Amino acid sequence: MVMYSPSVVAEGPLLLISGQTPEQETIIPNNIEAQLDIVLNKIEDIIVSNQAKTANIVKMNIFITDTAYLAAVRKKVSAFLADTKPAMTLVVVAGLINELYMAEIDATVQL
Repeated sequence: MVMYSPSVVAEGPLLLISGQTPEQETIIPNNIEAQLDIVLNKIEDIIVSNQAKTANIVKMNIFITDTAYLAAVRKKVSAFLADTKPAMTLVVVAGLINELYMAEIDATVQL
């Protein structure tokens, strides 16, 4: 299942969401699924607070620390995006700002 588009044309204004991390109230879950739930919920909350919808996401950058997380990322992000297919980059990195973080996601949303 392809969950992205090779390119997307977007018109402004745009909402640029900084990388969202998997920490909530000083708690960092120790599994990728729970971390992705927190990150995607934070992104959705920001989108909704700006009177937009997840269907308005035009670009996402996903950073994970292990290729073993790919299946979970595909499952969670596909469910989150539903029929939306933004431009997307997925990068496996050596580490994130906190060694307990397994994933971080930023997004661009058309308002």
